[in-house]
Amino acid sequence: MMRQNRHQWASSLDKFCMLTGALLPIGIIIGNVAFEAVIALVDIAWIIRWVLLKETPFRKKIILHPLILPWILWFGTIIVSLLINGQGIVGWAHDAVYIRYLFFVAALIDVSERLPVHKYLIIGLGAGAAWAAINILSAYTLGYDLFGRPMLRYVSKLKESARIAGLFAYIAPFFLGWAVLDRTMTAKQRMLAVSVGILALALVFQTQIRTALLASAVGIAAFIAYLIYTKSRVAMITLTLVCAGGAILALPRIESFTDLGSTYARIYIWKVALQMWQDNPLFGVGVASFEAVYKSIAASGLVAPYTAPDGSIIHLPEALHAHNLFLMLLACNGVVGLCMFLWLFANAVRLIFRRLDGWRFGLIAWPCVVIVIGFTGWNIYHGWYQAVFAYCIVLVGCRDGEGKTYVMESQAV
Repeated sequence: MMRQNRHQWASSLDKFCMLTGALLPIGIIIGNVAFEAVIALVDIAWIIRWVLLKETPFRKKIILHPLILPWILWFGTIIVSLLINGQGIVGWAHDAVYIRYLFFVAALIDVSERLPVHKYLIIGLGAGAAWAAINILSAYTLGYDLFGRPMLRYVSKLKESARIAGLFAYIAPFFLGWAVLDRTMTAKQRMLAVSVGILALALVFQTQIRTALLASAVGIAAFIAYLIYTKSRVAMITLTLVCAGGAILALPRIESFTDLGSTYARIYIWKVALQMWQDNPLFGVGVASFEAVYKSIAASGLVAPYTAPDGSIIHLPEALHAHNLFLMLLACNGVVGLCMFLWLFANAVRLIFRRLDGWRFGLIAWPCVVIVIGFTGWNIYHGWYQAVFAYCIVLVGCRDGEGKTYVMESQAV
């Protein structure tokens, strides 16, 4: 009887992890407290489940999963960098708690062996789009959103606007590509997917953040390239019309794409980040130490100011991150950290294209969006952005809900 009760509780905790994990997009829109709470609750529930069953959560099947083993080693490089470089001004816990994202990914991939996690994660993406739209409408009509935050936070490139742009740059291509490529969808399902995709794309346009706009456009272009490759004319015309409509909407913002001031500033940041890596080639300077080390190198004069084509002299004494995915990985965790991340990324891409059908068609755009945002965009170590990345990785790696996997757990390379 006690054993039966434990398994009933374990089953309930599986459902709790699945339903709570699907709330992450809404949590990201709400803010740090909300999405961190979602991650923490999923992690704790998953651990409690295995305590009840008197088993280890990181059993061989989980450890050798091709999206979890590289993440374990990537996190390991963060800890090694921390031990080598010290805790910095923010304390050792700043870097150590990155394990919460690893647990979140492992938990939901594990639960997907027993429950259709992907269905709820996709619903969560749609709910996130609806929640963001309601908040934006409230901010524009009433002057503040549902939490009393001012409209200014939705028209700048920080706070809610940044999180919305970073999240929906992934969501828009996912739903649009899925709707066009999946021929098993009903007309109602296709219309719903298209509606969510268009809404997500409109949310990205609303932020006016160039990196997100370009990432969404390249993500959609990836579907067009796939359609050309598969010689699907009708679907290609459909997506081309969507892109044309997006281009028309983007015309009023064309001036923002020709303003290269921020690009010049990033070039100087890249030079400093490259110097940081050269000083610590194997394991970098550590995540928590990035800002302090950047400030020290910029003040030292070791990196010369950048002279822009317009004649301006660029020298930024401070920076929060490298504004480039690969340079950030190199600067913080060195060559070892970059290799672990690339291993994870390569495995994810391989799994996406191993079996393309149904909702998984929407994942075709994911690698392109990661790369484009990675050129100049958000910090992979920033809490909300790593949460977005983790959510997408779960979608890539979870089961299809029908007792099948897209990956054999033993194939970890």
